[in-house]
Amino acid sequence: MQEIFTQINIFFVTGIFVLSLIVILKTTDILVENAVVLSEIWGLPEMIIGATIVSLGTTLPELSSSVIASLQGGGGFAIGNAVGSTITNTSLVLGAGALFGKIPVSKETSRKLSLLIFVVSLLVLPTLITKIGKDSGLLPQWLGVVFLILIPVYIFILIRQEDKTKKSSVDAEYYEELKKDKNNSKIFITFIKIFLSAIIIALSATSLVDSAEVIAKRIGISDIVISSTIIAFGTSVPEISTTISAVKSNHGGLALGNVMGANILNILFVLGASLALSPGGIIVVNNFYNIHIPVLIIVLAVYGYFAYNKNKNEISKKEGILMIAIYLLYLTGNLISII
Repeated sequence: MQEIFTQINIFFVTGIFVLSLIVILKTTDILVENAVVLSEIWGLPEMIIGATIVSLGTTLPELSSSVIASLQGGGGFAIGNAVGSTITNTSLVLGAGALFGKIPVSKETSRKLSLLIFVVSLLVLPTLITKIGKDSGLLPQWLGVVFLILIPVYIFILIRQEDKTKKSSVDAEYYEELKKDKNNSKIFITFIKIFLSAIIIALSATSLVDSAEVIAKRIGISDIVISSTIIAFGTSVPEISTTISAVKSNHGGLALGNVMGANILNILFVLGASLALSPGGIIVVNNFYNIHIPVLIIVLAVYGYFAYNKNKNEISKKEGILMIAIYLLYLTGNLISII
């Protein structure tokens, strides 16, 4: 498909890129919603549904595009996507939410932040060691296997921390209708929706990656830049509206915990799967060390101040402006790197 894209107009390729991203986001919502419906019919506890299907489902856009890129040899795309999404979620998404109300910082949030810091350390330290005395670093393939092994461990911890009273966002009327008759034909239709959604996501991810790589080559930027900015922003747009809505309805703390959880899965699941499918590992360019790692550390340090400071139990509008400013600096740094 990439060969076809290289022969057509750049504006048409850009249109395919945007359309592919929209299709992935919309189709992921359909897949997750139907998967949750079936899980509830089968009697799975809501906390397990939230910690597994919903949490993993929110990372599908990043996962599908990163895995496709890795299979095609575009490891830089996977790194940029995972780290860029983490930075975007933790700065822009939560920063935008804080503009509409205060976000409480609970003990649960501090525990998730501690897990995120641990995972980021596992990501950063090996590549810093391989960078010593060289022009570029390396994320080894075995690290991807380690990340994937840690996923069930993380989910187990998450389930234990989940609020058992938390309700999943499934259409109540649809759920009750299906629950009355487990042999209802709509259950079969739900299976078909899940299957077709998975196929559409895979095809759209291929189109997204191929068009993104063609655009990157034509304007002379690296995969890691386009995936950490444009794609990371695109996949975070739904989270922005969701977070703002949560803050307005006084559920900002829940939004913060979910974002932290999604960040952990971005690294363990998205980058882990991509690394595991990359023989010889993924080469890490200087841009990652000069921009992405420093910004990631700054963002985590800021949230560490909120999470571990007993005198600071909420994120207000001022802090929200600070986080958005950090995101804008992050974008500026990426822009400067390609000039």
